[in-house]
Amino acid sequence: MIWSNWNKADKTLLFAFVVFLFALCVHLEFPDRLVADAFLFCAEAALVGGIADWFAVTALFRKPLGFPYHTAILPRRRDAFIHASVQMIQTEFFSRRKIFHHLEKWHIMPMLLEWLAKPETEEQLTHRLQHYVRDIVMKQDIDGQSKELAHRIQQSIARVEPEDFFAALGGWLRRSGRDKEMVQYLCTYLRPLVLTDEARAGIRTLFENYGKERAQGGWAQFFEGIAEATGVIDYDEAAGLLQKQIVDMLDKLGTADSDMQREMLALFYEKAVVLNRDPEFHQLVHELKDSLLDDLPFEKVIHDTLTHVRKHFAEDKARSVDPVEEHLPKLHSQLLAILRAEYERTIQLIQTDEQLRRAVGHFLYDLIARSALHAQTLIGVIIQNVLSRLTDDQLNHLVYDKVEPDLLWIRMNGSIVGSIIGLVLFAILQVTALY
Repeated sequence: MIWSNWNKADKTLLFAFVVFLFALCVHLEFPDRLVADAFLFCAEAALVGGIADWFAVTALFRKPLGFPYHTAILPRRRDAFIHASVQMIQTEFFSRRKIFHHLEKWHIMPMLLEWLAKPETEEQLTHRLQHYVRDIVMKQDIDGQSKELAHRIQQSIARVEPEDFFAALGGWLRRSGRDKEMVQYLCTYLRPLVLTDEARAGIRTLFENYGKERAQGGWAQFFEGIAEATGVIDYDEAAGLLQKQIVDMLDKLGTADSDMQREMLALFYEKAVVLNRDPEFHQLVHELKDSLLDDLPFEKVIHDTLTHVRKHFAEDKARSVDPVEEHLPKLHSQLLAILRAEYERTIQLIQTDEQLRRAVGHFLYDLIARSALHAQTLIGVIIQNVLSRLTDDQLNHLVYDKVEPDLLWIRMNGSIVGSIIGLVLFAILQVTALY
């Protein structure tokens, strides 16, 4: 053993042994001297005390000098030690009383609101919610969901009265201003079509057909031919004028809040109300609705859509990208805006509603307390598993390293106290010898 690796208790015991040898030599040299006898008596007691305490401390962890009786106590009693350690941790450090005592000191709601108010928390939770929705979609039973959604859609359509639907649609178009947008879009779409040569030729054909229908007799056809030949009737010019008038009308209709646009929309709504009350229209729309419910492949369309969405979601998840953000950026922005608005509204509601805040706080307190109580058992299982996997040497080192200074002082005190007791006993023996 290297001298630098010796602990102070080993050095003390070695020192006691050297002192004993020196005292023995002094006693042999001066056998009749009282001081030499006292020195030897104290050295013997110090050496015996040091050896006894070394034996006692060593016997806790292994067999000193191979002595088999009541030694290596910790390895032999490891099961009882592990059980006692688990019980101590559970009942002392993680007791029900201490858990609830510490939880009562926590201000859960202020901590929660402060954490929720952080921008990074909002960002993480909103994105986590998006991923959660995506995972839900990927785990759904497509066949069952398609059938259920198709059934619900058909039930919803069957309950809708066409008259109420058209009335609600007209009201929504008027309130939202979408009717004007639709007229503007339609005029913008039709204008270049009306300006084409094909449109002009079609208008000329209409004039020609109309003239032929009006000129049924022989004399009428004769005079029509003369008027056309002399230029009195010019179908090309008439077609051009009508084409120009149609373009002007489309320009006026396409102008926002123009008189013609307002008049046309007012006429449209007026005639729509009359048409909506027509019994024949009512019957036609109901027949159309029933036909749609019977003929449209709702289930197949929904099944194909969900399959396509799941396929893209799976591919995008494998590439670690957000499918909605990649394929539908505007929808992604709107969803994030909605989630953020609802998130802020929820925080504000918790802050202003005292009853809701108390309910949330009580729920969190109960949740944390129950989790802590369950953790009490879990910690015991973990400690037991960890300690059970340790070898005897590892278990000895685990305990010895925690109390090494105290054990060393116990051994050192054995030599110190032994020498003092030896000196006292020697003095007593000398006093009794005198009397």
